[in-house]
Order: sequence, then C-alpha cells, then structure tokens
Amino acid sequence: MKKIPLIFIFSAIFLTGYSPFTHASTIRISNPKVELELAPGETYSGEITTENPDEEEVKLKVYLEDWVYVAGGSGEKKFSPAGSTPLSASKWITYTPSDTKLSPFGKLAARYTVTVPPDAKGAYYSVLFFETILGSAQNEDGVSVLVAGRVGALFLIHVKGTTQREGEVTSVKITPPEGNKPMEIETAFKNSGNVDIALSGNLLIMDQDGTVLGRGDLNKIYTFPQSSEIRKSQWIGRLPKGPHQVLLTYDLGQGKTIVKEEVIQVP
Repeated sequence: MKKIPLIFIFSAIFLTGYSPFTHASTIRISNPKVELELAPGETYSGEITTENPDEEEVKLKVYLEDWVYVAGGSGEKKFSPAGSTPLSASKWITYTPSDTKLSPFGKLAARYTVTVPPDAKGAYYSVLFFETILGSAQNEDGVSVLVAGRVGALFLIHVKGTTQREGEVTSVKITPPEGNKPMEIETAFKNSGNVDIALSGNLLIMDQDGTVLGRGDLNKIYTFPQSSEIRKSQWIGRLPKGPHQVLLTYDLGQGKTIVKEEVIQVP
C-alpha cells in the first residue's frame, strides 16, 4: 500500500483572521501587544494569559521571534528568527513555559521577564508566539497536510530617558479630485529618531475665503527608526472648480506635530 507523506504548513491566523478549518480552534491570549518603557539595567516581569476555547486538549509551543514592518508603511509585519534583526529585544526576554498542554477550556499564565542591558538606548522589538496544531487536510495531490496556527504578543520596549522621537514629512503630493476619481494624497515620511513612529494625520480643505469644504483622516504610516516610507490616502468628495488650500496636520505622538500647507487647482 502506498504510504502518503505528511507535510506541515503554517497558517498565520492571528494576521489574517481566517482558517480553512472552521471546526478547529486556536488559543486566545490576553495581551497581543506589550508596550514597556524601562530604564537601562531595569528588570520587569509580567504574564500573558493563554486560553483554550475548545473542548479538546491542545499542545502548545511557545517561542520568540523578531519582527519588523514590511516596506510600504501599512503596518504589516515580517517575522524572522530571534536575534536576527538589529533592534531585536529577543535576547532580553526569558519566558516559561516553552512546551506544554492546555486542557479543554483551560487557562495558563505564561510568565516573562525583560532585562534591559545597562548600555541600551532607543527602542527594541520582539514577539512571543503561541503555536498549536489546528488540524489536517489533503491538498490537490492527495498529500496529508498539517496546519498550525499561532497568535503573537508583540513586544515594543522603549529605553527610558534615551528615546528620540523625531521625523520629517519630506514631501506631499496631492492629486485633485476629477470626475469620479477621489483626491489622492501621497505622503513621504522619514523617521530620523531611534523609536518606532506610527504617523497619523488629518486634512482640511478650504476655499480662498477660508471656508472649510472638506475634512478627513490620513492613513497611518508605520515606521521603524531611521527608515523612510511613502503611503497614499484618499479623500472622497466633490469640490468646485478653482484653487483650494489643503491643510495637513501630522501627529508624531507625545505632543509633536508637523503641519503642511498645499494649494491644489480643481479642474
């Protein structure tokens, strides 16, 4: 009898929210994002509660990886082995357990400790993954496939007294609305500091008399230290023909803002 090989693939459910196994469940965690501000040399301990929402026992594997933002500023993340990126915090983190089981509808507190080196400056990043086997299926070739799901707790560690939140909107390009096409705003942002910045913003559209004709929010631009990103936003609406002023206000966080003024000509 022909032996069917078993292949293991990974499904990043915590990113997509989708699983091909509707009957299978993955675990839940209490803290999907851990943001800490710690002094050089400081040690901090915390815990992340994991929960099994299923009536079956699940095997749980816990491990660290690094993460960075994917180019484009959308906030999408790329993961890599622990300690492989320049701003990795993985070497600062210890945790327990690493491999365990969760009973049906059970809960478990995963404990972690972060120790910041005395000479650390700026911001560092890691992710603690919780992985389980969700189920199996057959692909088009009739090969049995195991699918794993994982959820991650992102760590963003800022070293107190050493962070520099600085950045510059290097250019703004606005394409006026025309016909059924919305107005498009392209923002180029350079993070010149040593901490991550999720740049948010909003806009006001005014006529020559200062009357506000429209307002809206800009898409956030997610950046790591010393990186540059370009991201587009849209404003959906109609404007009368002629010149208009667009006032753009960008928020770097911690009370720091950047204001840009542009003039557009609506055809």
